[in-house]
Amino acid sequence: MSEVHAIHSADDLAALTASHRYVLLDFWADWCPPCKAIAPFFATLARKHGVPGRLAFAKIDVDELAEVSQGYGITAMPSFLLLVDGKPEGVEVPGIESSERGVVVVDGKVGLVRGAAPKVLTALGEALGGLVKAEGEGGLKLDEDF
Repeated sequence: MSEVHAIHSADDLAALTASHRYVLLDFWADWCPPCKAIAPFFATLARKHGVPGRLAFAKIDVDELAEVSQGYGITAMPSFLLLVDGKPEGVEVPGIESSERGVVVVDGKVGLVRGAAPKVLTALGEALGGLVKAEGEGGLKLDEDF
């Protein structure tokens, strides 16, 4: 469906968030082996669940865009952050608990994952894909209290 977007500037990120309701960001570094290991998996999620104009998957090099990474409080690589309407938000992800390593759960919603966690990313991708599909059919709405 969609490919991973490379973000090279704050303007790139602003344009992507303006054109997509949901954006899952992969904060990575060239020197980070887990970042390199999870990259093909993240690309597969983008192809499977990305929906142009609705759900985008994007990568931000923390060394290239340190100010953006710092602005979101990113301190570990890789980290995956969900933006909804341009703001950090969370979604309910069935089967994922706050006890999962690296997962930040607030009010039962996942919005940040620290570390290369294929199980969690798969569940998050599927939850987002389902949410986008349901919204397209006039169904579910996001609770924005993350």
